[in-house]
Amino acid sequence: MKKFLGVLMAGLLMVGVTSAQQTTVDVGLDALSGYVWRGGVLGADDKLVLQPSVGLTFGESGLSAGVWGSAFAQSRGALDGADEVDVFADYSTSLGEDSPLGISIGFIEYLFPNAGTGAKHSEEAYIGLSVDNPLAPSLTFYYDFGLADAWYLVLSGGTDVPLGDSEDGPALSIGASVAMSDYGNKTGFNDVTGTASISFPAGQFSITPKIGVTYGDDKVNADNTSFWFGVNIGIPLGGE
Repeated sequence: MKKFLGVLMAGLLMVGVTSAQQTTVDVGLDALSGYVWRGGVLGADDKLVLQPSVGLTFGESGLSAGVWGSAFAQSRGALDGADEVDVFADYSTSLGEDSPLGISIGFIEYLFPNAGTGAKHSEEAYIGLSVDNPLAPSLTFYYDFGLADAWYLVLSGGTDVPLGDSEDGPALSIGASVAMSDYGNKTGFNDVTGTASISFPAGQFSITPKIGVTYGDDKVNADNTSFWFGVNIGIPLGGE
C-alpha cells in the first residue's frame, strides 16, 4: 500500500512538472506560541515553535507538492535539528467545467528526526470534497496507515473580509472546523477549532498575525482547551 501510493504520487508529480507551463513557489514561516494539531498539544507546552514551509504549484495541472517543518526554538542545543519534517503531494480539480464542487487527493510522509528510539516516520493519505463559494466548506478524510493506524474526518470552512476598499489591502480571515476520529481506539468527536488572522501585504512579503482556540476530546487533549497565537511571514516567489 505504501509503495503503491508513493509511486502513484511520484508519477502524478512528474506529469505535473513536464506539462505545467508555470511553476509557482511559495515560502513561508510561522512563529507560534505552541504546536496544536488536531485538537492535541504536541511537544513542549507553551514553547515558541518555528514552522517553515516551501510549496510548489505546477501551473494549471492541479498538482502541488511541498515540504513543511517544525522545531521548538527554546531550550535547544546549537546543533539540534528539526522535530518534524513533512513531505506532501496533492492533486486537486473541479468535478466538471462549471461545477462548484472540487476534489483533492494527497499523500503526506511524516518524518521525526529527533524521535530517538521511537517511530521515525508515518504515512497518511487523504481525500477531500470542497465547494467553491464564499464560505469555502470542505470535508476531508485522512487515514494514517503508518504510526497511528487511525482515521480523521474534518468539516471546515471560512471566509475573508476585506478591511478597506482595496482588494490588495489587509483582510480578516475567519475559519472554523469540527472533526471526529478513531484515535486511541475511541470513535467519536475529536476537536473543534476556531481561527482568526489578518493579512497585511508588505511589498513582496505578507505578514499575517493569527490566533486560534481548540477544544479537544480527552483522548487527544487532557486539558481540553488550548489557545495559541503567532505570526506568519509569506514570500511568493512567482513562476518559472
